[in-house]
Amino acid sequence: MTAGRRRDLGAAGLGALLLGLLAAPWVYATLFGALFAFPPPFAAVVTPLLLGATLDLALEAFARLRGFARIRMLGATISAVVVLTSLWVLSKFTLLNQAERLGLFATVWLGATLGWLVVSLPLGEVGPEALLRSHLTSAARQRAALVTALILFGVLSALSWRYLMTPAGFIGGPPSPEPIG
Repeated sequence: MTAGRRRDLGAAGLGALLLGLLAAPWVYATLFGALFAFPPPFAAVVTPLLLGATLDLALEAFARLRGFARIRMLGATISAVVVLTSLWVLSKFTLLNQAERLGLFATVWLGATLGWLVVSLPLGEVGPEALLRSHLTSAARQRAALVTALILFGVLSALSWRYLMTPAGFIGGPPSPEPIG
């Protein structure tokens, strides 16, 4: 980042959200041990697929590749489907209901996003932020990116707050109106 150039908050926010979403399956797999909740063949198949898809998307996010645009777009689409499908399956490793699963996902995504924002502060414009900034050429696009990032942050924060502040319900029964303990 040059001294005379301001950082685009919309590009920074959207880039961090994209990398947070890319890191979310790995948070489930490593911190929560979600892979161990499934049979060993599942982990043997999912881990290399998730690793390859993550590396492909990270390469697209951090490198300014040229050429083979259609093949790269197809590869990125397949990688995104693999990452999102893995995330959807890995989120089912506990006995959470749908609302709790969505809240945990929002908390993980928001945590990974905020982690990337903290890491990127001293680094400046890197990764998807630098690539997005080159596409945000007009003031209208910059405002739209900022509004989109703020809406996503707001939705993730609300879902995360609800998940963290609502006591867990018992299996088969309604949620407890009062916190336990």
